[in-house]
Amino acid sequence: MDKLVSRLPGLTTILWILASLIAFGAFLYIAPNLLNPPAPTLTPTRMVTATVKATATLPATVTPLPVAPPPRSRTPAPTFSIPDGAQAYAFVADPTRSGYLRAGQAKTYWGDRNLHVGFFGGDVYTSILYFEIAALPPNSEIISAEVELTGLGRDNLGAQGAWRAELIHLPLGRAWNGITPGEWLTATAVSSVGAALAPTDLNAGDTNAFVFAADQLPALENQVNQENFVLVRLVGPTGPDNSLFTWDGGGMNLETGAHPRLRLVARPGNFVVVTNTPTAENVVTAAALAVRETDFVRDQGTLTPFPRSIATATPIVWVTPQPTAENVETRVALAQRATAVALTTGTYTPTPENWVEVTATFTPLPTRTPLAIPVSTLYARLTPTVPPTNTPTVREVLTRPLPAFLRGMLLVMTDRFKSRDIAVMRPDGALTQGLTGDEYYKFALAREPYSPDLRYRAVVAPDDREILQIWIQDQDAGTLRLITHLSRGIAYDPVWSPDGGKIAYVSRETGSDEIYIYDLGSGAHTQITHGGNPFIYKQRPTWSPDSSRLAFKSNDGTPNFQIWLVRADGSELQNLSNSASNDIDPVWVK
Repeated sequence: MDKLVSRLPGLTTILWILASLIAFGAFLYIAPNLLNPPAPTLTPTRMVTATVKATATLPATVTPLPVAPPPRSRTPAPTFSIPDGAQAYAFVADPTRSGYLRAGQAKTYWGDRNLHVGFFGGDVYTSILYFEIAALPPNSEIISAEVELTGLGRDNLGAQGAWRAELIHLPLGRAWNGITPGEWLTATAVSSVGAALAPTDLNAGDTNAFVFAADQLPALENQVNQENFVLVRLVGPTGPDNSLFTWDGGGMNLETGAHPRLRLVARPGNFVVVTNTPTAENVVTAAALAVRETDFVRDQGTLTPFPRSIATATPIVWVTPQPTAENVETRVALAQRATAVALTTGTYTPTPENWVEVTATFTPLPTRTPLAIPVSTLYARLTPTVPPTNTPTVREVLTRPLPAFLRGMLLVMTDRFKSRDIAVMRPDGALTQGLTGDEYYKFALAREPYSPDLRYRAVVAPDDREILQIWIQDQDAGTLRLITHLSRGIAYDPVWSPDGGKIAYVSRETGSDEIYIYDLGSGAHTQITHGGNPFIYKQRPTWSPDSSRLAFKSNDGTPNFQIWLVRADGSELQNLSNSASNDIDPVWVK
């Protein structure tokens, strides 16, 4: 027993040695991790990758993105069939005018390989596509269309969100380089393009097609008729969770990358060839038209050129040189006319090369004491230009129908979209869409003073007392018949009813602009508006297709002009547009 006890210290020592070895081994294993702790396990947020180096730099984030659902298996899109008389067109997005935008940033990333769309790191990304479509004739019947894009990266794609394409247009007369990123983001969307895409529809290398639905094609046709380009905006989720997809923009080199494409099947149209407007028969009419154009420019800015669907003929025009007037009154009148032209149209331009001067006998105006005539009612006698043969006359052009989707609608000028645009308004006052360009508006407006058979036209011209009156011109017989007999003021803006029995016009005989209706059967004139205030304007009346109502613009004493509606008997007067914006100059499409 004593021997056993004497051995215990040795056993204790052995146990302590073993414990020390275990502790030392644990220290060797744990110490490195204590000195250099590993980073928290997070799903890394990677930059969008591509086959070439991406030029966009997305902001860093420490919040792990939700895992995007896997893309579902895709069924190849059906190939468009090409009906008889139709052709297939494919337009590649112009990289110099296509790219992405980052909300709140004053930079546009045109020509970038990445087309970022969605929300990432607190920023909203949107992409713009510009398609030059000059090869597609205007007035084409578009049978089918789609915008085709190829996915480039889904590394920043979340589990939620919708990605959409929309057709947009820019304010008339704006230069491309003068448009800010903010204006791109808020530009008017005239139509959606196809259906929205979900995260499961998006994958790198896959092709996405935004296919125009049947009710979306009219907006595309309108764009093709008015401009030689089509603008498409790609929009996605706007937060709060990160979810961003990137399509391939192709970059500046058209030979590389999967550039976006606009594919169309259409029956190509033709240009509408019109003759130049004949010269007014007297200078009062010419001056009145000039004043009207001046009002148009003052209200809406510089007139835009004809749309690409309109081509003007350039025949030889025979012009009689103007000799020196034989009396002072005539010379004064001509000087006043020159002043009016300079004020309204600027400096005279040289005679065009296609004008040939001929000699003709000049009949001076009768000598009499001139009246104090304002510029707006100045007149002299001019010779109308005879339209050349083999080209449509104005009457022939006016027989061509406007698109079916516009019939029964009102075309109005509005500043609801922060600039003066043409919009389509339903008879109940609701706006349905905007129109690019002004071709349809001009065509509808040009028909307003004509009788339904286009033989007669209501015109504005002075009587022998220099008071502007309404006349009916027989275009076949070349005769004029006076229908108003104002003792003071002026009459203007005549419009013929679609049923052919009435002419509405505006008169200032009472001191304010009031709307009257002339009945061609009885010869009676009926005043249907009664403002009684010279500052309450009622202008530009337009008949409904059934000739039962009139729409017109008026400010009715309020700061903004609105579109008003009244029945032909003067009853049921109502504010049709009823908005806080300026809605003016309606034209009801018949």
